[in-house]
Amino acid sequence: MIWECSTFDEYSDNIRNADALSFTTAPLKGPWDFARHHLHRTALQFGSGGSGTIVHGITRPDACVFMLITKCTDRIVFDGRVMQWPEIVMMPPASHFTFVCMGLTKWISLSVPTEMATGATNGGFKKYLAAIEGGKTLITPPADELVKFIDAATTARKDLQCERPKHLQAIEASLLEILDSILWDSVSERRCFNKRTEKVMSKVLECLRQDNQVHVLALARAAGVSERTLHRLFWKYFHMGPKRYSKIRQLNLVRRAIRQNHAAPVNVTGILTEHGVTEFGRFAIEYKALFNESPAETLHKHLVPQGI
Repeated sequence: MIWECSTFDEYSDNIRNADALSFTTAPLKGPWDFARHHLHRTALQFGSGGSGTIVHGITRPDACVFMLITKCTDRIVFDGRVMQWPEIVMMPPASHFTFVCMGLTKWISLSVPTEMATGATNGGFKKYLAAIEGGKTLITPPADELVKFIDAATTARKDLQCERPKHLQAIEASLLEILDSILWDSVSERRCFNKRTEKVMSKVLECLRQDNQVHVLALARAAGVSERTLHRLFWKYFHMGPKRYSKIRQLNLVRRAIRQNHAAPVNVTGILTEHGVTEFGRFAIEYKALFNESPAETLHKHLVPQGI
């Protein structure tokens, strides 16, 4: 399966299909790109965004994900840590994660089933996974090794875009071999994450997944921290406070609801009310500043003509 896109809305939809949630935090710019290629047993993904973005997700329960940034015009923060070149982030199965991109960003990821990562021939994977004890980490391999992986992945994408080659297993084996070598050489060059902080933010994100209108105090209580600590963590993870984050989340979720194909006229006010909006005029101004159009204009573009 291949998903590709050229706009933020398409990017957001496709990221969602890949079990992640994407919010834009700044006026939309291009280019946007997302592609997911299923190889033999692994999944190879490519993405790029042209403006500020927050991406939340949970990795598959049966796979490890290895992700690297290939280009970034500003900072990119993964779970509160600034990523730099050359680095790879490893996410174990069933992990909450958050990426915050400040500007144009391009990335590549490879999702590897757990049984493959711990297979008999994958010495680098086994050595690395044993060393990190199941937690998320950042590793810093030699730049030339990372370039080798990027070149191999980029070549694979070109082949897959032209046609579905018969040698998927060979493509997959080549990528895994390079990654295995990187992991073998980089076990000592790793940075682990604070598991307590991760646990707190996982609770926060889970609360928001269940109820988008949770108050800051309720979030702090659910996570077992003070409001002051929660504010500090939001600035570390998202580079904004809880109130601004809640507004960004609300704006993006309203847009997603408005964009659903509607076969009949829909009351925009009703959609806003469902998402906790009380000051409609002010919200419309903030919405247009972020998306370059009003909520009513978004709805008009996505109405399905009657009888079709």
